Amino acid sequence: MSRLAGGTGDIWDQHPTVSGSTKAWLIVSSMSSMTGGWATMATNVADFTRHMKRPKGVYWQTLFVPGICTLLGVLGIISTSAEKVVYGEYIWDPLELASHWDGPSGRAAAFFVGVSWCVAQIGTNLSANVISCANDMASLWPKYINIKCGVVITTVTAGWITVPWKIISSAASLLNFMGALGVFLAPIAAILACDYWVVKRRAIDVPALYRKNGRYSYGTRAGTNWRAVVAMLVGSVPSLPGLAAAVNPSLDIGGAKNIFDITFLVYGALSWVWPAHETLVEATLHEEVIIVDGMEVTNDGLHGTHTGAKSVQAETIKAAEA
Repeated sequence: MSRLAGGTGDIWDQHPTVSGSTKAWLIVSSMSSMTGGWATMATNVADFTRHMKRPKGVYWQTLFVPGICTLLGVLGIISTSAEKVVYGEYIWDPLELASHWDGPSGRAAAFFVGVSWCVAQIGTNLSANVISCANDMASLWPKYINIKCGVVITTVTAGWITVPWKIISSAASLLNFMGALGVFLAPIAAILACDYWVVKRRAIDVPALYRKNGRYSYGTRAGTNWRAVVAMLVGSVPSLPGLAAAVNPSLDIGGAKNIFDITFLVYGALSWVWPAHETLVEATLHEEVIIVDGMEVTNDGLHGTHTGAKSVQAETIKAAEA
């Protein structure tokens, strides 16, 4: 596009058409839409990282993801600016842009762009949506749903019932959808981060996570942590007026449209005032049998019970220290 336009267009010569608080909130809104697109990976990335050989392997994302996304964004801006010179309008949709390409070479280019776009969407949905949702359904109803069945259900639901062709019908509807993802998924990500890093201090009883009546059942039949429920409601409900105003600009909600997520602080405060003591452990537990004061202790996921047998490993260590 830059070759056809003889340059990068006028994008670099444009000046802001808004200023003050309007400009500031527009920047915040754009950032929210961008982060909303990553909200699914923020909440479900453990479905993939748990298979890594080393925990530090995820650090490579901090180098590649921002760089690649910035590069693609810049290329998209340059291409859109050049389109204005060639076609007389800004075209943000790659598929609509490809429809303007005529002739044998243009149709060939449109074909490869379409195939690339299709492969990209399949890869994105598999990693960000389908696998995670299928895992959740298989965990909730393992008797009736396995991973394959969950994938089919997710594909039908996300691919047809949510009418995605309407979501991408315009830039405004796409941004509103991305922002809506953040309204509901950002509080979940904040609760998960606060629970692991602040409340639990990275000490987790791993076997107890898979026990119905373990320490993480929170004393309820449904295994629900009421602190997380409250934090979720406090973090998401105040954002709903802003979402409604984005969908229907005619609604006048005043400053309510600028409410930010406060889920992290709310969950942390509730867990500090009313801590769930039964879920707290001094260090992360990975094994069913652990060593406490030289004794083998069966980790029942709640309090732990002594087996009454001394650990040979513990006795060996003590002998070596002596």
